[in-house]
Amino acid sequence: MYGKRAKIGLITPMSENAEHAFHIYAPEGVTFASMKINFPGPTPEGLRILVSQLEDTAAMYKNYPLDLVIFGCTSGSLIEGVGFDKECIRRIERASGSKGLTTSTAVLEALTALNSKKVAVLTPYPEETNEVEKKFLEDNGFEVTTIKAMDMSSLSSNGRGRFDRADEDFLIRNCEALDLKGADTFFLSCMGLTTMEIIDRVEKKLGVPVITSHQATLWSALRHCGVNDTIPNEGKLFLL
Repeated sequence: MYGKRAKIGLITPMSENAEHAFHIYAPEGVTFASMKINFPGPTPEGLRILVSQLEDTAAMYKNYPLDLVIFGCTSGSLIEGVGFDKECIRRIERASGSKGLTTSTAVLEALTALNSKKVAVLTPYPEETNEVEKKFLEDNGFEVTTIKAMDMSSLSSNGRGRFDRADEDFLIRNCEALDLKGADTFFLSCMGLTTMEIIDRVEKKLGVPVITSHQATLWSALRHCGVNDTIPNEGKLFLL
């Protein structure tokens, strides 16, 4: 029976990689439905336009039997600062009638579960969005030792890199180049990146626990649904 352990609704910007990853890596008996939001881009202005569509999109799940509805966008769910992830959850729950979760909430839960204090962050975002993310993490009690944006321009012909075109080699090179001095955890931010396949290699190479947006979101969603399975090769987080 499909969804006998958990039925989860996804709301994500336009890309199929979250669905692909979750269907592959989620335990047997967990299923996902999906809705998309138009994504103008990762600037603060674009993210606010993205979030303005959240409640109407969540309402499409009204009266559908789900255990959880996720807003799967890291920067979008934190763009208005500390507490905004909880506001997004309230919007989801009000509109859908189901429990809600956001990726930034999941990341905070993952950092807490790993007893993290100091985190190094790698993103594909512009500087102004990185500044908001840094403040969000620090206002929630985690010191950001560094936050750096990858150069995504080589991933498309028009100079505007699409996040889902970043392959494993590109991501691993950028992860290994990040300065981890003083950090006890590494966070690769963005649901638009394909990251589940590289977590084990990056964690072994860097020597600190690795969190990615996909991994943290899936881990937290499963835990909120009472599915406490461990998943091998997906980092220390999934062994908790």
